[in-house]
Amino acid sequence: MSREIVFVGGSASRTSRSSHVSQIVAERARHSGFTTRTFSIHDFEAADVLFARVDAPRVKSFVEAVRGAAALVVSTPVYKATYAGGLKALVDLIPPDALQGRPALGIATTKIEAHAPEVERAFRALFAFFRARAVEPLVVLDDELTLESGIGSLSAVARTRVDAAARALLEAVSLLVA
Repeated sequence: MSREIVFVGGSASRTSRSSHVSQIVAERARHSGFTTRTFSIHDFEAADVLFARVDAPRVKSFVEAVRGAAALVVSTPVYKATYAGGLKALVDLIPPDALQGRPALGIATTKIEAHAPEVERAFRALFAFFRARAVEPLVVLDDELTLESGIGSLSAVARTRVDAAARALLEAVSLLVA
């Protein structure tokens, strides 16, 4: 099995908090000997995603990468108490059997702490649909992360949660590729 972990960013912003947290997890993965591949909603023609043009070259490459990956990590800002519509549109391109038995981690950032249980529930339902091995979702509050000019800093509490999520993901992947 592949040692590649695919990361998918659903933020409309190119320098988002959720992407920053995802990059920290990706760094941990690379440090542990995994390769990573990152996709963002910015990598695709909007019409290809909206109309699910699975034969479009970028969409085809994305689906092939997900199918061949050891694990999937999705990241998103929280909109309306759940993950972003852009992320949903990308996830809708993934065939239902593409993640079966593979670890999957959902990462979200939110301003409102009360949204955390809702987005966690949404990630669990999403990964259950795919019959993936869901890793405990990671939610970071906006006030736990400062991000200026692409440089971010996590609070100590958030750093502990990010480290725990990365460890859980990498342990789950290591069991599959051992």
